[in-house]
Amino acid sequence: MRSKFAFLFLGLAIVLSGCSEKNEVTEIIQKDLIHEKALVHTKENQLVKSLETKATVTATLLNEVFPKRFSYDKGISFFVGVITDIPLDISKNIILDGNSPISVKNVGQKDFLYVLMPGVNRWGSYYIVTFPSMKDKSFTLKLEIDPYGPVSLNFQRSTLRR
Repeated sequence: MRSKFAFLFLGLAIVLSGCSEKNEVTEIIQKDLIHEKALVHTKENQLVKSLETKATVTATLLNEVFPKRFSYDKGISFFVGVITDIPLDISKNIILDGNSPISVKNVGQKDFLYVLMPGVNRWGSYYIVTFPSMKDKSFTLKLEIDPYGPVSLNFQRSTLRR
């Protein structure tokens, strides 16, 4: 008898859930496509000296995540995050395949990219760094952190638009 009630209750719950409207629960479960794309195009590297992490650098290729806003024709743009214990002038210490940046913009906690990008935390400094446009399919972003050394991140231009 108990199993009949359990089966009837389960069947009723399934039927009624199919008739419900979209609500907060189903919206939470849906994929966050921007975050997913950003994860695919994000690279991270650390500088470790004497078994201690001295710096962590993350970079997201914005041209692949937001192709309309960050067009390759206007340049190659990255969302760069740096966590280190020393002050750093990123505009003088970052290069993309030997090219200096054409612009470096500091990103605050209220900026839309700060909220959307993966791996962001309050101890980091975040920037939008734009380099001159290049035709290469792959490129290397290099950040020199004195006195610890360089951090390199390799990126590849997507052949498919998602």
